Amino acid sequence: MPRVSALKSEDRPDALPEIVVPVMTGTHFHALDEKGRVIVPAKLRPGLTERFWMMLDENDNVAMYNYTTGRDVLEYCERQMAQDPGDEFIAAAVERITGAAELVVMENDSWRVPVSDVLRFYAKIEKEVVTVGVLNKAVMWSRELWEEAQNHRQSPEVRKAQASMLRAAASGIKQLQKPHIDKEQEEDVKRTGNDRAASTSASDGGRGSRVLTLGQLGR
Repeated sequence: MPRVSALKSEDRPDALPEIVVPVMTGTHFHALDEKGRVIVPAKLRPGLTERFWMMLDENDNVAMYNYTTGRDVLEYCERQMAQDPGDEFIAAAVERITGAAELVVMENDSWRVPVSDVLRFYAKIEKEVVTVGVLNKAVMWSRELWEEAQNHRQSPEVRKAQASMLRAAASGIKQLQKPHIDKEQEEDVKRTGNDRAASTSASDGGRGSRVLTLGQLGR
């Protein structure tokens, strides 16, 4: 299964523990057979695993999630229904998701899986298919609709958003989480800092040490 980072955590002493996620990428062109089945592209199989869900997404395409992520989606639907039982829009959205959801279990190595009638109806899939990896899911399109959608994705706004994400991600700048320190630990840190400052002041004739942080450079 692909990893988030090319460097293992033991190669980077200051790194957080490595997280393995089912990253799916790439654009794959294929077709349904005469029985309405499709072969899952080999590149997507590690991310989907041998038990995965097919669901209807917001664009009426077929979204494929691994078993755990699909269960998370269904459990979230259940919570939303419980929290807002009178919301007709939530009820309709949940029905769209659950009414077309299919659990797929691979029983052999062919990776040839059926696409249900209801999913093919909504996605307008008849023969030619394009499947796109989108991080934690794969999205199956009718090739005709996928080609039409690409025209809308060439807009300056989309390109600008793409450039912004690529620059930000490639810069290597990451926002690290601050470690949690409870009140007792915080008091210990303050006492230790005060004691150290007093000791330093006494040893160098009253001149306290000052640490210049990166954020203060140039000020």
